[in-house]
Amino acid sequence: MLKPTTVRVTEEFLEELSKFIKQMKLDRSAYLRQILEREFREDKEERLLVKYAKGELSAEEVCANLNISLWDLLELLKRKNMTLNVSLEDWLDAQNL
Repeated sequence: MLKPTTVRVTEEFLEELSKFIKQMKLDRSAYLRQILEREFREDKEERLLVKYAKGELSAEEVCANLNISLWDLLELLKRKNMTLNVSLEDWLDAQNL
């Protein structure tokens, strides 16, 4: 179910947005909804990856928050040119289990 919300933007941005939407013959609400959803996903992903890189979140927590598999996380890290947040000690501890 779609629910309305209000966002305040500058007049300049609104003018540019309106001009673009008109040129592209887009539905204003559908376009804004699509942009908000896409940018929200990207921002959420970035913020979670920063916390992961700092060691504040585990790989499992990132996967749960993004609703992705560990394999998807590995692919995402590769695309972002990031590495797993696993130290040699972590790996050695896991081998001793």
